[in-house]
Amino acid sequence: MYVLITGASSGIGKELAHLYAKNGDNLILVARSQEKLTELAKDLKPNGIEVLVKPYDLSSLDNCKKLIDEIKGYEIRVFINNAGYGNLGFFQDTDLDLEINMLNLNILAVHVLTKLYLQNFTAGDVVNISSMAAFLPTPTFATYAASKSYVNYLSRAVDYELRRRKSSMRVLTVNPGPVKTNFNERAKANINRGMDVKKCAQKIYKGIKKRKAFIIPGFQMKLAYLFTKITPINWLLKASYHIQQSK
Repeated sequence: MYVLITGASSGIGKELAHLYAKNGDNLILVARSQEKLTELAKDLKPNGIEVLVKPYDLSSLDNCKKLIDEIKGYEIRVFINNAGYGNLGFFQDTDLDLEINMLNLNILAVHVLTKLYLQNFTAGDVVNISSMAAFLPTPTFATYAASKSYVNYLSRAVDYELRRRKSSMRVLTVNPGPVKTNFNERAKANINRGMDVKKCAQKIYKGIKKRKAFIIPGFQMKLAYLFTKITPINWLLKASYHIQQSK
């Protein structure tokens, strides 16, 4: 059996790859960089597992379909949609082409890969990496937060459909808070705080193993989630704006 991870060349995806490798799981690693994937595969193979690399830019929907076609012959136990990025700035000022590419990767790729996995496999779990930003509109991070809101609510709804049908398949949703990864550099955000990426990946890994429908890594982020549920939207907008301005 295999675990497939998109966005596997760095950050949470890379750390999850190491955790699954230590558990003896075969891996299919997907990211844009052939070089980074090959280097990671070399690091993981001493665990005695098979590691396949698929250098795809998943912001292309054709590449999403090609990926599914290539893996149909494998028994994939877990399919982790981790690839994605953000871009900090006022909506009026940020680059449109960059945002469209972001939406293609953060939303459409997740949508297409989730649907095609469920249609082409008969067992296994999809794990969609959303964000704590999914729970509130976020000034100066508006597009990213909106994209993760889509991922969160799509995943929760589809998982409910599967459970109602008594399917053996699941769609699990992960909502990390700030994590110390190169995400911050690509988003042009100066974030010095956040959970250690290894610790975050460990919590996600444990949640996936337990097949938890809704995974929020870290006690502080669980409290933050509860705060978003009881706080008026205008207060949330003001608070999130000040948080983003500090980045």
